[in-house]
Amino acid sequence: MHIVLVNIHVKPDKLEDFVAATQVNARNSVKEPGVVRFDFLQQKEDPTKFLLVEMYRTPEDADRHKETTHYLVWRDTVAEMMAEPRLGVKYANLFPDDASFEMP
Repeated sequence: MHIVLVNIHVKPDKLEDFVAATQVNARNSVKEPGVVRFDFLQQKEDPTKFLLVEMYRTPEDADRHKETTHYLVWRDTVAEMMAEPRLGVKYANLFPDDASFEMP
């Protein structure tokens, strides 16, 4: 399992446009065969901050995601909406481990 948490801070006047663009990306991302889970979260205390929780079967699946049309359109659409550069951090899950984790 390959997990990426992407922290995003959006300009306050761009919230509605960012949410709409990211929902389109998320809806298409969950259709990719290598995507196990793709969550789009908004922070309650600061609605300009978001988190993408991306779970892929393999690191190569994450690479393929970044080649899809929907990702490339999203990346270019939201670039000017960012209050600061987004930060993606890669994780490995320790529990459940890959041997006991049942993929959908």
